[in-house]
Amino acid sequence: MVWKPQLETKTKTERARMDNEKPIVCVLDASTYVGFWILKGLLGRGFTVHAAIQKNGFDAGETEIQKRIREMEKVEERLEVFVVDVLDYHSILLALKGCSAMFCCLDSSDGYDEKMVDLEVRGAINVVEACAQTETVEKIVFTSSLTAAIWRENISSEKDVDEKSWSDQEFCRKLKLWYALAKTLSEQAAWALSMDRMLKMVSINSGLVLGPSVAQQNPRTTMSYLNGN
Repeated sequence: MVWKPQLETKTKTERARMDNEKPIVCVLDASTYVGFWILKGLLGRGFTVHAAIQKNGFDAGETEIQKRIREMEKVEERLEVFVVDVLDYHSILLALKGCSAMFCCLDSSDGYDEKMVDLEVRGAINVVEACAQTETVEKIVFTSSLTAAIWRENISSEKDVDEKSWSDQEFCRKLKLWYALAKTLSEQAAWALSMDRMLKMVSINSGLVLGPSVAQQNPRTTMSYLNGN
């Protein structure tokens, strides 16, 4: 009998990782506006990236950003795309294999309603739980929003907005501020679970996200923000 050693098969990003000292990083959802530019920034700095795209994003066909990510994957050795279901943390685990950090950029391109609030909160919980189930993830960078901190009855009396500031849930429900409510509840849930699982997490609460496609799609809203209205 002749013994033949088995060749070890490696994924695309594992092969790239062997020639790259920088760690593997996961971006979820990489097909959001913020997620896409984080993805590009990480690749530009030499990181190997797992671009996780939400499964329900393909129900109505691929978006322009999703198509661009697919094209990038064909030519970029340090990029691998994963289609995940954020309501199933086992699905997220596949995208997290070998990753040392997670950039969580959950968002809905179809707008927000009460149902979407619940889905985003559950998604945030599953992302953090999936990170906790790995042996490699060291930090979560959670993209939230300034709207998670500013909405309350007496906002005009507030002088400072800091990490202790949270939007009032009932106030958001009363005015149907579903986006603000989603960001408030999902960030609170992510903080609670990350502390319970002893994970390092930071949150980014931006006041305005602006870029070419945002301005083109929402010119009137963009100009209102810039004019201070």
